[in-house]
Amino acid sequence: MPLTSVEAARVWAGALEQSLEAMPQGSRGDAQRALRRLQDVVLPRLEDADAPLLIVVGGSTGSGKSTLVNSLLGRNVSRAGAVRPTTRRPVLICSPQQRDWFMSDRVLPRLAKSEGSGGDSLDAITIAVEETLWPTVGIVDAPDIDSVEDGNRRLASELLDGADLWVFVTTAARYADAVAWKHLEEAGSRGLRVAIVLNRVPVGAAEEVREDLASLARQRGLGEVMIVTVEEQPLTDGRLPAAAIAPIGAYLESIGRDAQERAAIVRRSLSGAVSSSLQETAHALEAARERNREFEAASEDVRQLISSYAREASSSSSDDVLRGEVSARIAEVLGSWDMTKTVSRVFSGLSSRLMGAIRGQAAPDVQVQRDLTGGLAQRLADQYHRAWQESVRRARSLVDTSSFDEFLDVDAVAQRARRVAQEWTSEVTELIRAQAESSRVSGRMLAGGINVVTVSLMVAAFTMTGGLTGVEVGIAGASAALSQTVLEAYFGERTVRSLAEQARDALERLAAASLSDVVEPVSALLDRSDEGVRLDALEQALGDAREVLA
Repeated sequence: MPLTSVEAARVWAGALEQSLEAMPQGSRGDAQRALRRLQDVVLPRLEDADAPLLIVVGGSTGSGKSTLVNSLLGRNVSRAGAVRPTTRRPVLICSPQQRDWFMSDRVLPRLAKSEGSGGDSLDAITIAVEETLWPTVGIVDAPDIDSVEDGNRRLASELLDGADLWVFVTTAARYADAVAWKHLEEAGSRGLRVAIVLNRVPVGAAEEVREDLASLARQRGLGEVMIVTVEEQPLTDGRLPAAAIAPIGAYLESIGRDAQERAAIVRRSLSGAVSSSLQETAHALEAARERNREFEAASEDVRQLISSYAREASSSSSDDVLRGEVSARIAEVLGSWDMTKTVSRVFSGLSSRLMGAIRGQAAPDVQVQRDLTGGLAQRLADQYHRAWQESVRRARSLVDTSSFDEFLDVDAVAQRARRVAQEWTSEVTELIRAQAESSRVSGRMLAGGINVVTVSLMVAAFTMTGGLTGVEVGIAGASAALSQTVLEAYFGERTVRSLAEQARDALERLAAASLSDVVEPVSALLDRSDEGVRLDALEQALGDAREVLA
């Protein structure tokens, strides 16, 4: 069932709000502006097209905004004076009939609302009820657009964003200021209705200054706008004479009393808010998509890094695993092995282990297995350090890595590496036991030589190539060839090749899992999959909004 306009706008606003954190800083402002317009203009208007107009009186520092508002109302409801900024907290003036509407969260929902002075908080707005004001409008006295205080400038821009109509107040001395025209040009691009009050004009210069301002308005894309000039003159009780502000008063009153004119203003403000919000959302979404792609690429880089280091750990026959003295001991143990004398080996092995225990020495086959396991652990530890440093380096351009230590804790890394190496050794032993059972190799025949066969398969896994030629003889030397001989004596050449592949795959799996654990803090920072889901939802909502609202 197709979405209604209100539903489409609500889903759009919700998806946009959920996606703000996914927006890069450079485009988050666009997303926030679009969200404000949706909440302040689009949704209230779609929900109630006959709701009162929001007229915002804005302008430069000292231009006389508050003086103008007080003069229009005939009493002082907004603070005016020489201290800058004068308007620290915005004031919204409305009729008693519309008090509840303007006090509700349907109008300027991010601002707390209160009646009375309410202090100087920039997160709130004061609601002032005026009996004589037309019930069809509300008038906001906004902070200065060029205030010395950042919070005032931000709030002024937000209030202008939420307006249906602008009354822009400037002076004869400052009407050409760049800041003022930045806001006026934005209003023109959105098709907003704008009236300009040119205040404090020197006596006799009104026509000349007015014509120059009108020319600037046409050049900057505002077209023909209403311009009211107010000559420099004394104030009475801080207010201008009624005659001085009669033209702008009559203009606003005509809007307040003319339903068709208000409807036209609402259509223009709604259309402009939708159009600009669509553009800003699309721009922010594309920037977020690009950043999300960068995070995905970095995450994939880390995954590839883990795979590469895991393959290195599982296929290395270098001296850090099969170093010279270890290789020599392996050759000695394997070279003296005779599987036909298994029973005598069992008793000999038990005797050797017993004597070794008495002397504090391990049996040769046990020691060789420990040497291989220790060499693998050292190899894994080196890979952990490399993976950590490289993953942090690759993530540094995208996330704050200052909380990470440059180097891993050596003892913790060594402990992790030993645990993984021992786990792999156990898996290799279980591979042999399982194969012996399926190949119907006598358990008694294997019992006395399980460590020797385990060592043989470990060596085969380290030294095998990726092809079908079995093991390579290189750095491993005689130990590689002897391991092949021992294994083939038990299981046959074809089975040995399969066992070696299984052992290497198991090592690569364990290495990859442990490497993933090591770099997990970096991977977690780079993981933006949840943002991708939110951006997908925003893209869908944006498409629906274009179809329904544009």
